[in-house]
Amino acid sequence: MKILIYGFGRMGLTHFSILNSLKPNIDFSVIEPNKILRKILQKNINAKFYSNDSTLNDSFDFTLITTPPSIHVELLENSVRRGDKKIFIEKPFGGHTNTKLNFVSAPNTIQIGYVLRFNPCIQWVKTHIDPKDIKSIHGQYLSNTIEKKPSGWRNGSFSGVLNEMGSHVVDLIQYIIGNDKMDVLSSKKESIISDVDDVVEAKLITKSGISVSMYFNWVKKDIRKPVFGIDIKMKNGYRYSVDQQQVNKYNPNDDFVGRVSVTDLAKTVPFYLRGVDFTDQMIDLLAEQKIMASVNDGLAVNILMEKILNNENNTR
Repeated sequence: MKILIYGFGRMGLTHFSILNSLKPNIDFSVIEPNKILRKILQKNINAKFYSNDSTLNDSFDFTLITTPPSIHVELLENSVRRGDKKIFIEKPFGGHTNTKLNFVSAPNTIQIGYVLRFNPCIQWVKTHIDPKDIKSIHGQYLSNTIEKKPSGWRNGSFSGVLNEMGSHVVDLIQYIIGNDKMDVLSSKKESIISDVDDVVEAKLITKSGISVSMYFNWVKKDIRKPVFGIDIKMKNGYRYSVDQQQVNKYNPNDDFVGRVSVTDLAKTVPFYLRGVDFTDQMIDLLAEQKIMASVNDGLAVNILMEKILNNENNTR
């Protein structure tokens, strides 16, 4: 099996480590433009290293694009032209401005890395909650990630709290409610430390009438540890509060009635790194991609983010 990885930062190294444990004798090739990093890696990693892909003409069984989103589309074009069989791209696929894909004839060969889909609590929700019974859903991300103005691409249009963190929640909401088109009713964004969005909030409505709200803030000073959250209100009055650790259920009077935690959903994985989510994601990539986000799912997230950021109610 031949696997190519574009970029060997935190995500490239994570995926390499997991894949290397799942399948013996993988023939890895890595594109890493940083000369110093490449020299260090060549001494410690069993893979072929290149500064660019100009000499790679033969197709790969799997290609992973784990670079900054500004070059996702260019590298995808190279991969498609080379005939690579399966292509995995880290989220958000090319950022919120990338809303079309005209050069791909087989989009089912491309997956996007929205890893929170693989969280055990999210999988419990997907299995136990029928989207037809949902009245409203709220998603949020809170952190104190940005304490000083970032530099480079992280202070431009490919970054911001919505692109980098909120996109996870947008994908989760779409994943939970199914193929239910959303329209933006109102939205607001604020640039507090960076030159792009540090705080984003939006209200939306689905075609079937589900009320959707979102709030993302990565400059919230009183948050010690990043928090993802989904709150689901059912038509029968019950409510589910979901995070990465547990699902709490409340009755119509908002009394707590039950909990399912990740320990209740514990499972064994062949290799553990940064949680079972990342391992299950790579297992799914090597298998049938039943859970993983498709490229069309990724484009749907981008389209929605573009609408939120460019809504006429936005303020700076």
